[in-house]
Amino acid sequence: MSIFQWGIIGPGSIANKFAEALVKSERGTLTAIASRSPERAQEFAQRFGVKQIYSQYSELMADPNIDIIYIATPHSHHFQLAKQCLEAGKNILLEKPLTINAAQTRLLIELAQDKGVLFQEALWSRFMPGFAKLKSLLQEGKIGKLQYIQSDIGFAFGPKPEHRLNNPLLAGGALLDLGVYSISLSQFLLEQVPDTIQAISHIGESGIDETTQVNMHYPDGQLSQFSCSIKAQCSNSMTLVGDKGRIHLPEHFWVGEQVQLWLDGKLVEKLNFPHQVNGFEHQIEESMSCIEQGKLCSDLMPHKDSLAVMRVMDEIRRQIGLRYGDELEAH
Repeated sequence: MSIFQWGIIGPGSIANKFAEALVKSERGTLTAIASRSPERAQEFAQRFGVKQIYSQYSELMADPNIDIIYIATPHSHHFQLAKQCLEAGKNILLEKPLTINAAQTRLLIELAQDKGVLFQEALWSRFMPGFAKLKSLLQEGKIGKLQYIQSDIGFAFGPKPEHRLNNPLLAGGALLDLGVYSISLSQFLLEQVPDTIQAISHIGESGIDETTQVNMHYPDGQLSQFSCSIKAQCSNSMTLVGDKGRIHLPEHFWVGEQVQLWLDGKLVEKLNFPHQVNGFEHQIEESMSCIEQGKLCSDLMPHKDSLAVMRVMDEIRRQIGLRYGDELEAH
């Protein structure tokens, strides 16, 4: 069995959760952390027993012992860091959303293909067993022909003015951070790209989308409607409605821990999918399997889906007039 040595860029909160799962893996080891903050890097290294600390990202990218790099920085930094990692010939697992726009994503996909390395979007929902089961229920016709998907995701945490979510120069707002889940999972379940998109948003004083609502129509007649917000405490649920019943994912739908089947207005089946660790383990194991098999991405989150999702978000941003600045948008 191959043992993969991992490096992480950015020791933030999501990297800590990721590391909790990685250190439990039998075939992955957390070898290095790279951060421009010596204090945070040292704290992270002590917590997870990481032996190698790099103060420069380029040092991690040049480490010949590192098999794969997980990029856990805010998405405003994704494009440049991923580009540098790929140019260095490194396999990468990149947090969602991959980039700021579709043009950047397309460039990275082409670069990964040219280098022959893994370039994987870490939208963890796609790797959860609960969503695999959900898709099989649809394919088995448990709720008949799917008519529409409805979801919302949002938290009224009121980020401080200096927080990245309030800063358009850091690609803040609800859409890229939260709405990406509804878009990507609709893509996963329907296996289509919407042919019509209608979006409306409230743009806050800082210039980011505080609350955004989107309707999407698909070629086979299905609809997907979602809301995302950094100002509203939403139900954070998803419902798939067919002509014979519905499937409901309760609070924190993107985790896929519970799938409910409703027929004739009654709950007939409740399926639970508890985490082995914290949910990050699935994308970790899938990434290592892909490298072993020589794949450039997982079938669960293929490049074409990542690119399609970014194109949908580009169109939503065009409709609501959301732009993050020329430097961030550049490719």
